[in-house]
Amino acid sequence: MINATALVIGSDPQKKLQLVQSLSETQLFERVKPIKTPTALFQHLKNKPVDIICWAMENTEPKTEWIGKLQRHDLWNDLPLIAFADNQQSLINGFNLGASDSINLSTDTHELNARLQGHLKRWHRLLDLHQSREQLQKMALTDALTGLGNRATFDMSIKQATAQIQRSETTLSLLMIDLDYFKQFNDCYGHQAGDEVLKQVAIAIDHSARESDICCRYGGEEFAVILPDTNAANAEVLANRIHNQIARASRKLRLNRMPITVSIGISSTNRHRTTHPTTLIEEADRALYQAKEKGRNRTETWRATTIRPMPLERPYSAAQQLAFGT
Repeated sequence: MINATALVIGSDPQKKLQLVQSLSETQLFERVKPIKTPTALFQHLKNKPVDIICWAMENTEPKTEWIGKLQRHDLWNDLPLIAFADNQQSLINGFNLGASDSINLSTDTHELNARLQGHLKRWHRLLDLHQSREQLQKMALTDALTGLGNRATFDMSIKQATAQIQRSETTLSLLMIDLDYFKQFNDCYGHQAGDEVLKQVAIAIDHSARESDICCRYGGEEFAVILPDTNAANAEVLANRIHNQIARASRKLRLNRMPITVSIGISSTNRHRTTHPTTLIEEADRALYQAKEKGRNRTETWRATTIRPMPLERPYSAAQQLAFGT
């Protein structure tokens, strides 16, 4: 196997040395590493990939806690654990203690090679299956056009985020973002250009956000950003960054007839004002509606008593805004 790594654990130095030599002779492994203790074993597993664990058993091996820890771990419970011993009773005991297989220490190289190859191939198939499953899960939660989280990601994340603030002192803000006059833009430039604009807006949003923020395509030409541990004032700062990034993207695309702009609505909540996810979304939508009503290409923040506009230095002149109807 290419680049395969075997770890050898056991308390008997002579048996460990014999096992290391036997494994090396199979030429299946790029690396065969002796491990002194279970603590060192788990430290290695956390930091580097391993393909098989080979266990040089003593003749009277007690019940081992480290095997149970392996079996309880989601990433390591299918990792091949092969017990090696020099008598039949110990080989049976290896199975009883949880080994995937038991092999006599004196097994010849050809048989050892064949048996270990089977375990390695199974392990690599499991790794491929796990990777494929992760890719499918990622695809199921990712918007195919923009690469941001999709609606399913948003629905799941907003529920988790609102539940979290009820257990802590943190705040939470939500941005709802909608492209201005996107239908007219598609009529003007075509749907392919519209798709490219959606991609560029997604990039602008993603580049404006922090690592902890959750950026999603909410649907159509609407986006959402969930901002953990963020109050309304800081959410407005992010909204302003998004406006500026989108203005730069519009200039880069040379969309002179109809520049890209967005309207943004913000809602915020905290532990002292418990808010259901639906309510938070409705408040941000109401603020977004106000932004549309007041001229577009602006941000409005929802307040319990009033809707307050956020001052914004527009990237285009008032004459341009009137000309384009934004």
